[in-house]
Formats: sequence, structure tokens, C-alpha cells
Amino acid sequence: MVQSNQIKNILTVDVEEAFHRNDVVLSAKQRFKLSGRVVEQTQRLISLLRAEQQGATFFVLGEVAARYPGLVHMLVKNKFELALHGYGHRLVYEQKEHAFRREIIKAKAMLEEIGGKKVIGFRAPSWSITAKSLWALPALAEMGFKYDSSIFPARVNLGGMYYCNPLIHRRSEAEIIEIPPSIVNVWGIHLPFSGGLYLRLLPYDFIRSCIRKLNKKGMRAVVYLHPWEMDNNLPRLPIGFKGRFALYHNLDSVQRKVEQLLKDFSFISIREVLSDMSSLFRTGVEPEWLL
Repeated sequence: MVQSNQIKNILTVDVEEAFHRNDVVLSAKQRFKLSGRVVEQTQRLISLLRAEQQGATFFVLGEVAARYPGLVHMLVKNKFELALHGYGHRLVYEQKEHAFRREIIKAKAMLEEIGGKKVIGFRAPSWSITAKSLWALPALAEMGFKYDSSIFPARVNLGGMYYCNPLIHRRSEAEIIEIPPSIVNVWGIHLPFSGGLYLRLLPYDFIRSCIRKLNKKGMRAVVYLHPWEMDNNLPRLPIGFKGRFALYHNLDSVQRKVEQLLKDFSFISIREVLSDMSSLFRTGVEPEWLL
């Protein structure tokens, strides 16, 4: 078990099916073969979190919440934070603002109705709030979101803003807090390490050292996971190399790495972090890691 006086890092989970990846084009038949597994996959992760008494924020895709409301109830029952991952895993920068607003308003209301909790956080599919779609930040603030976790401060496949502030910070575009996934600076290069394919690719010792490096500086690491990445029995599809790599590479390593992360570090939800920040602001103290 982790030490109670350790820095509390942030664990986030994007609740979606494996076929929701935006960089892998699948047929309807292939999507069907991967579908219907998200409840069991999420239950597995919840069991790990409960065993280690850890917290997390779950960014639930509206499409998943509509099909599996019991999954949302399960998250609420286990006292995890509900946040929104959009509705149909559409890239933000490929949408018109009015269509984005309409979809997110409906998805937010639906998730709040199912879960019985106010939803204050948003994460765009595939880190798709970029320089081309910063209009989404004031839109989200107007819809009642208090924080966003969509801007990846590095170059990634479908999104990312390399020169974005890599720490938790207020955005200038709107009254909203940005919670970027953590990166590490290696020889002047922003290197992702904190989740997704990077969690599968990188050795655990390197990931642990990156989190420790942040924590020694008084900064919280922001880690992200997908429940399907812990499913080593994910049906194998006859797809091209790129798709096979994106979906299946090192799946058998993820649960072991997650279990070790939960033993080595303390994790809480984003809502809990914002609550701590509010307490500090009321006393006039500015956290050193909030720029």
C-alpha cells in the first residue's frame, strides 16, 4: 500500500469500446466482434482500484452510457467521479461548433440523469482539442464544465498541442481549468509516458521514474487508461499492421503495470484535486504546480 503522505496523483479512465479508436477503420462486422465487452473490462479495473482503495475519474462515452446505464450506476455506487468523453467518439476539430454544442449538451444531460451526479469534466476523443478547435473551450465553459482534459502537450497521432502548458493550468480562452496528461521533458523533447499506447510500449520502471520525478517537484502526474487495454482476450481481427499494433500491442502487460502503479502511487479524481485547489484559493495560497 502507498504511503498516506505521498502526493496524490490523478488517475483518469476513458470508458469506451476498443472499436472506438479513431485511427483504426473497421467494418460494422469487425466493430461488432469487439463490442459488448466494456462492462466486464471496466468491472475488472474497478476491482483493482477498490482493492487498493484508490480513486479515479471516469470519462464515459455517451454512446456507452446510453447502452449500458448499469455501468454508470456501478461507477457512482463505487464513488468514482463521472465525467464526459463526448457521445460518439467524434474528433472535435472535424465538427462545426453548433453541432458540437448540440451533441455535448445532450450527452451531458443524459449522463447526469443516468448517474444522478453533476458532470463538470470533459475529455475530447483522441485529444482532439487542438489549435484548430480551441473554440471548444469557451463552449464547454458555457455548458457548465469546470475543467477540460483534452489538450495533449506533445505531438500525438490525431491531436496534441506541443507548446501547450504541460501542467494543470487555467486557460485564457475561457473560465476553465485544463488537466493535461503528463509528459516528461527528455533532452528538450516532450515525451508522452502516462497512458494509452505509451503505457503499453514503455518499460514500467521508466514510467515509475517519470511519475517520481514529477512528484519530487511537487507536481501531480495525470495518468490515463482505457478499460479495453486490460483485456488480453480482446478478439483478434484480420486487419493491417497499423491497426493490429494500435489495438493489440503489449495488451498482456497492461494489467500488471496498472496493478503496480496502484501499489506504488496514490491516486484520486480530478474533482478531488479541484476541491483542494478551491480550499487553497480561499486562503489566498496559489499552488506551486498551478501556473
